[in-house]
Amino acid sequence: DFSAAERAFLRLLAAPDLDGRVARFEAGAAEDVQVLERAAAAAAARARNAAACHTFLQRLLYRMNRLNHFWYDDLRLYDNERSAVLAALRERVEGAWQRWEAAGGEAGAGGGIGLIAGVRARAAVDVDPPPSPAATYVRDHMGLQGYKHLLAVGSLDGLVEASRQSRVCAGAANEVAATVFKVLMEEYGGGKLSRKHSTFYASMMSQLGLDTRLEAYFDLLPWQWLAGANHNFLLTERRRHYLRYCGGLTYFEVNGPSVYRTYCAAAQRLGLPATGWGYWCLHVREDERHGRQMVEEVAVPLIARYGAADGWEVLWGYDQEVAMSGRAAAALVADIRAAAAEEQGVEGQQ
Repeated sequence: DFSAAERAFLRLLAAPDLDGRVARFEAGAAEDVQVLERAAAAAAARARNAAACHTFLQRLLYRMNRLNHFWYDDLRLYDNERSAVLAALRERVEGAWQRWEAAGGEAGAGGGIGLIAGVRARAAVDVDPPPSPAATYVRDHMGLQGYKHLLAVGSLDGLVEASRQSRVCAGAANEVAATVFKVLMEEYGGGKLSRKHSTFYASMMSQLGLDTRLEAYFDLLPWQWLAGANHNFLLTERRRHYLRYCGGLTYFEVNGPSVYRTYCAAAQRLGLPATGWGYWCLHVREDERHGRQMVEEVAVPLIARYGAADGWEVLWGYDQEVAMSGRAAAALVADIRAAAAEEQGVEGQQ
């Protein structure tokens, strides 16, 4: 019962002195740990076939990972942020999930054309790719309720724009880090809240009467969307994955304008005012520049610095982001289409 296991997890997360309670074998904590570990092990074993297993594991990971942020709430909610019990659980769940993701393949030398040429070739295609079936549906057919659904799911990241990425900026001074910092600072509005991209996202949601509280639509998220968030947490928290992180961010910034043009076209087709799609236009303008910067000032220098031995990880991160973003988009559109079909069915019965 994944629902019961998640409730047990939430009790553990909120328990004062969690590690102490588990060490003393206190009845409630010990029972919750057993329920949670059994469910996590079962979900990991069946994750290849069951969406419910994926959903359960990704929700667990996200609730642990979010403790890396400060949410301006009750300080006692962070009492267990360095819990050994939670750390061990994260390692088991994350390890099984990452092995499953890695089974999809790692990037090589870009089809034999070399790593630097490989990342440039990828970017040349992804800056303006042919529309996918999901993008075509969003642009040409999605209704207003579907657009609201899209904004609601996107708010998990849109309302905390770039926050999880800020931890990658520390370390030895170098040109690559300076460029990454510049890109992230522009996401933060150059230090002005009124210009922070999340402020524009909240305004867009308000225009459509959506709830702008952080994580308000958590239960609406498909597991593929949560997997993308958790993947970013993993890459930003582990310096060993820095090249993969930069590869993934390169794709995100290169491909962003094409995605946002699709969303903008959908909103304009629906007759929404500029406040209902301004966030997308802002991103088109800025991410066109960011994409070029990430390729030539981050990805290429990193590959040159680390060579064939490790530079391929930039392409691995890029290709993983391609796959995970596409998977998340397809899942979101499938949910939107299912909701639209259900709504039409209800209207047909009336």
